Amino acid sequence: MTSLTVVQGDITEQRVDAIVNAASRAMRGGGGVDGAIHRAAGRSLMRECIERFPHGLATGDAGWTPGCELPARWVVHTVGPNFRAGERDVSLLASCYRRSLEVAEQLGARSIAFPVISAGIYGWPLGEAVETAVRTVIAAQASGLTTAEEVRFVAFDASMLTRLQAMLWLHRRPRAGEGSVGALFDRAPDALSLRQGDLGPYRGDVYLEAVLRGRLAAVPAPAEHERLRRLLHDAVEDVTGVSLERLGETGTAHVPELDPGHGISAGTVNLRWWRELRVPHLLAAAG
Repeated sequence: MTSLTVVQGDITEQRVDAIVNAASRAMRGGGGVDGAIHRAAGRSLMRECIERFPHGLATGDAGWTPGCELPARWVVHTVGPNFRAGERDVSLLASCYRRSLEVAEQLGARSIAFPVISAGIYGWPLGEAVETAVRTVIAAQASGLTTAEEVRFVAFDASMLTRLQAMLWLHRRPRAGEGSVGALFDRAPDALSLRQGDLGPYRGDVYLEAVLRGRLAAVPAPAEHERLRRLLHDAVEDVTGVSLERLGETGTAHVPELDPGHGISAGTVNLRWWRELRVPHLLAAAG
């Protein structure tokens, strides 16, 4: 299976065969990712765009140029839909990922790095933009549309990194090492079954569980329960920004990075549930 990874960094510095540029329809550079790639690639990239795309490129389509002065051999340019301008057909956004993978496949690229398309100045809602990106690439891999060895999503900041990790690890769980903290999530009862009266997980807790399991998949589980409990509490606080030791009256928090945009409870995390049910069950799974 093709590797699908998430990193935080600068897409212009990725040492892969091809990076994907979220280009403008005119294919003459612009702001955001597009501008950054043109600056890093040098003036020759603009000459390539003028020569290869004299009439620009349609929304949802993709084409390629050499990488010029970039570490990547090729740049695959794709035009994302502009949500702010009324281009709100999500199939156009999904087409950007499929067409980019098709072009990269034709080039023979074995590694490809994507930004989250249309999530910047084009204003696409972040939750839907991330979900479309991850679901589309996973579907393309499953269908054999791409045979690349690695498809990489590049997050420009820590918030986007968490969003991508939550969505990716929810749909493709990383393998947890034996004796790791992440492995405890597999040994403990299923999270959605853990309820005590009205105390149960919210939708954001499903995404938080995926993030924690993935981030702790290679972290050895401490033998002492108190150290393990502290590690789990710290991990929850690192993602949510709220200490399980000092909860407010409601015991809940809204975490934008865990909000895929599917209703009023999206992104809501039940911190009391983590403190009183989930963490104790993970400790019990440790033996």
